[in-house]
Amino acid sequence: MANEYVLIQPQSEGLGQIAVSINVINHIAAITVNESKYVFFEDGTGKKSLSVTSENGHAKVDLKVRVQYGRDVERVCRGLQDELHRSIATMVDFDDVDINISVVGFKFN
Repeated sequence: MANEYVLIQPQSEGLGQIAVSINVINHIAAITVNESKYVFFEDGTGKKSLSVTSENGHAKVDLKVRVQYGRDVERVCRGLQDELHRSIATMVDFDDVDINISVVGFKFN
């Protein structure tokens, strides 16, 4: 069963439990994709193209995107993955995230 939050620090570490809503990770991912020059959500908004789930303290981000025509797909997607990892780690201090990018097409203009 998926949680509505990601556990960053368990209560057993003595300083209290720290958890972040998966909506926070969802917004971070949406902002990062929207700031990209060469990657676009499949549906244009990210409502159907972005999914964040969490199980056992591990987060999973699934993206369906289009890549700007003429760009190196592998390089662009690797750069987006790296940027998403950096953004999530910087903003919520959490790095146990899998990012899966599915390229469903190209954007021509």
